[in-house]
Amino acid sequence: MTMLEQKSRDLLVVSAQLMEAAWRAREGDRNRARAHIARAVALLDGHPAGATGKTSDRSSGQILRGGFAAWQSLRLAAHVDANLAGKIFIRDLAASLDVSVGHFCRAFKRTFGVPAHIWLRRRRIELAQALMLTTGAPLSEIALSCGMSDQSHFTRSFRRIVGETPSSWRRTRCGAIEERITEVAYAPADKALLSANG
Repeated sequence: MTMLEQKSRDLLVVSAQLMEAAWRAREGDRNRARAHIARAVALLDGHPAGATGKTSDRSSGQILRGGFAAWQSLRLAAHVDANLAGKIFIRDLAASLDVSVGHFCRAFKRTFGVPAHIWLRRRRIELAQALMLTTGAPLSEIALSCGMSDQSHFTRSFRRIVGETPSSWRRTRCGAIEERITEVAYAPADKALLSANG
């Protein structure tokens, strides 16, 4: 994956995070809206934050005791993002940093706040959300492009992480986006019509 493709994918995920934040705010769930905004900001800043939106203090150069250095975290995130469509093995990630699997798992959890397999699954779901909002691709195609074995595996994982099925999530978000676009597009014409009649 080229750097341009990676940036494009990151922007898709950022846009999905911001749209989900807007949706959560509209529903009155401020905490989850803030978490999605924090995740989007972390991605824009180049931090491969955990799925909870928490980042370690990388800006000061501080390395978490027992965690990865910033360059290691960035290398892992780049490797994972470049290979989301395929199988990603923990032993291969550990080997890429030249550490044992046990050390890798401990340092990963310390750095990202969750075990590696959960973080990987959440990264796949984030990419799927971005693709669902920005393409008309069928869910089965999105599932495969995000490294899920089939659509039912994708649906189970999505429901476990997001709390609803992918089709329901896509329908409500895309419907709200289209509704808002229509409001914005016709608002100036409605105001002009009202002022002409008033």
